[in-house]
Amino acid sequence: MTKEQYRAILLKYIPESAFDQVYALMIRHGLHIVVSRHRKSKHGDFRPGVKGKPSVITINYNLNPFAFLITLLHEAAHQLVWEKYKRSASPHGSEWKKVFHQLLQPFVAQNVFPAPIAAQLEQDHQSIKYSTSADVVLARQLKEYDNPKQGMVLLETLPENAHFMLPDGMQFIKLQRRRKNFLCLKVVNQRQYIFNPLAEVIALEQPKDNK
Repeated sequence: MTKEQYRAILLKYIPESAFDQVYALMIRHGLHIVVSRHRKSKHGDFRPGVKGKPSVITINYNLNPFAFLITLLHEAAHQLVWEKYKRSASPHGSEWKKVFHQLLQPFVAQNVFPAPIAAQLEQDHQSIKYSTSADVVLARQLKEYDNPKQGMVLLETLPENAHFMLPDGMQFIKLQRRRKNFLCLKVVNQRQYIFNPLAEVIALEQPKDNK
């Protein structure tokens, strides 16, 4: 594909100001990027090449441009570390953290990210998390740029003992905070589960007391 063909595709997913650097990174390191369906468990992944096939980076299609770019650089760092160290480096060890930070820096320096996100990325560089979901402060800032979903609220905005429902219809009661997450009770079986505070849920009316 030509550079302009890459531009037409990538600008659907990344900030326009990031294109030249992303394109240069893709050409320099032979990044093969596949835009994936939404996956609840991850934003992206890296699959090393086997039997002559190229390595592949997959990224969820529904991320906002800043989250998509961070995920792309996160997975690109995996590819660069794999090419140099293979299995001798741990997936999110010091080698990966160093490369990820190096990849992020040009984008931060050129003000590709909004100031709060850039500041958090700079603050985090000594202890980069394995994913944006694990970095609650960064995840919260990135969510500011998501397209709003009708009827959905963040779990952390609900009061304790509030009833809520997931998109699949499962109903829960929000209990107390446990460290960074929330303990929640599943109504149908009374089992407890841990929820990320930024989980998107549907608030329900409190059941009336039948006294």
